[in-house]
Amino acid sequence: MPTATTTIIAIDILLEPDARMLQHAETSNTRLLQAFPNGFALDAAHRPHITMFQCFVPANDLDKVYAALGKVLDGAHVTAMNLEAFKYYYAPAPGGTGVAGIVARSTPELLKLQADMIAAAAPFTVETATIAAFTAGHDNPAMDAAMIGYITEFIPEHSGAKFVPHVSTGFASREYLDKMLAESFEPFAFSPADVAVYQLGPYGTAAKKLKGFNLNSRATQDHLGGVLSSWSDGPAKQSIVDFVNSVTSVGGPDFVPVADRIAVFDNDGTLWAEAPFPAQLVFLLDRVRALASQHPEWKDQQPFKGVLENDMNAVVAAGMAGLVELGMATHAGMTTEEFELMVKDWIATARHPRFNRPFTELVYQPMLEVLTLLRANNFKTIIVSGGGIEFMRTFSESIYGIPPDQIVGSSIVTKYEIRDGRPVLVRQPKVHFYDDKEDKPVGINLFIGRRPIAAFGNSDGDFAMLEWVAGGPGARFALIVHHDDAVREFAYDREAGLAKLAHGLDEGPKRGWTLVSMKKDWKRVFPFEEE
Repeated sequence: MPTATTTIIAIDILLEPDARMLQHAETSNTRLLQAFPNGFALDAAHRPHITMFQCFVPANDLDKVYAALGKVLDGAHVTAMNLEAFKYYYAPAPGGTGVAGIVARSTPELLKLQADMIAAAAPFTVETATIAAFTAGHDNPAMDAAMIGYITEFIPEHSGAKFVPHVSTGFASREYLDKMLAESFEPFAFSPADVAVYQLGPYGTAAKKLKGFNLNSRATQDHLGGVLSSWSDGPAKQSIVDFVNSVTSVGGPDFVPVADRIAVFDNDGTLWAEAPFPAQLVFLLDRVRALASQHPEWKDQQPFKGVLENDMNAVVAAGMAGLVELGMATHAGMTTEEFELMVKDWIATARHPRFNRPFTELVYQPMLEVLTLLRANNFKTIIVSGGGIEFMRTFSESIYGIPPDQIVGSSIVTKYEIRDGRPVLVRQPKVHFYDDKEDKPVGINLFIGRRPIAAFGNSDGDFAMLEWVAGGPGARFALIVHHDDAVREFAYDREAGLAKLAHGLDEGPKRGWTLVSMKKDWKRVFPFEEE
C-alpha cells in the first residue's frame, strides 16, 4: 500500500504511431497553433500518441508495470495492426477551448489489447493523486482538477465500448474547432510503430518517456510469422519471413541499410482484385456512358460502340490502342483537381459486379499484412502499376497506407494554365508515360532513383520489374501472386489477356522467386472474409 510519502506517477500507456500518422498530426498541429498560439506544439515534450489507458502508479512499482505489459506484448502483434483514421474530434476544455485530434476506428484487436493491458497493470495502480504526479501543472487550478479527474475515471469512462482511439494534435477555441469538424476528412491508413509508457504532462500530453518496448527489435521469426496471420504456414510465408529477417539483422551478411529497404508492388491483381475487369476500366466504361449524350458519333464508332452496347468482346478486341482511345476521351480535358474529385465520387459508390462491395473493400488481406510487416521493419513501400497514377492516388493512402508520393503509374500529359484567375494543371489527350512491362523498371529508375530489393506482382506485365529487382546485388526478393482460387476470388493465368501469367509461371520458380497460390497459401483473401 502506498504511504503519504510514496511518490505517485501519472502514466500514459500508449501507442506511438507510424510516420503516416505523425505527418498528419504535425500538419493539424501547425494549423491549430496558427489559430490558437497559446496551445502546445508537438515536440519532444508533446509526443503524438494513441492513449490505451491512463492511471496513477507508485514510482517504485513502475518496473513491475513494465514487466506485466511486456508479457502482454509478447503475445500481441501490435505493429501488424491496420488502423484507419477517419475524422477530426475535440474534447471541450475550460475557457471555451477544446483539445483537438484525429480519431481512429476501434477494432477488436485494439480493444483486446487495451483490456489485456489494463488487467496486467491493475495490481499496481492507485485510485488518485495530486498534480505533483504530472511533470508539471497548469496555471489554471480548474485544469489541474480536470486532468486528475480524467485519469481517475479513465477506465470506466474511456475503455471497452467507450474507447475512442485518437491522437491529440492541439488546442483551439471551440468556435474554430466546430468549423474544423464540419470540413471533409480524407481517411488514411496507419499502424502502431511501438508501445511506450510516458509520464503525463500539462493538458494530458505525453511529456516524459519512461519506457519504450522497441517492438521491432523484439520481433523473432515466430513473431514475424504471426504478423502474417492470413497466410498458411508453408514455403511462401516462410520465404517472406526469412527475407525480412535476413535484411534487417544487423551484422548479418545480408543486412540492408534502411535507406535501401524499398519494396515495389503492382496494384491490380497484386494488392486488390482486378477480375473480371480492373476498377479503372470500370470507371472508364462508366465515364463513356455518362458522356455518350454529348457524342452521338460514338454509337457507330468502336470501341465506344461496344461500351454502349455492353459488348465487352468488342472492347477487348480493340486491344490496348482501343483502351487508350477510351481513356483519352474520358480522362482528359479537365483539371487535375476536377479529375481527382470525379474519381473520389465514383469510387465512393461503385461496387464490384460479383461481390457487390465497394472496390476499396476488395483488397487482399494477406498483402495488407505484408505491407504492414515491411513498414514495421523500415521498408518504404511503393506502388508501381500500369494503372493511372492520379486514379490510384485518390485511394492508395486510405486502403494501403501508401501516400500519393509513393505511387508510380501511367500518366497523361498535363499543361499549366490560368483558368478564372487560378493556376491549374489541365489533363491533355496524350499519353505521357505507360508504366507496364519493360517500362516498369524504367519508371522505377526515373521516379524512385533507387533499385528496390523486393518486388511483388501477379502477371507477365510485372515480369521485367521482378527480373530487374531480383537481378540486383545482395539479398533480393521477388513474389508472384497466382490467381488459382475460383471459389473465393477468380482463377486465371495463361489465357487471361492483359493479365496473362505464363512466362512468370514458368520462369519464376526456376529463378527462386516465390510463387504464391491464392488457394493454398492464403487462409482468407479479403478482410471481410471469415478465416
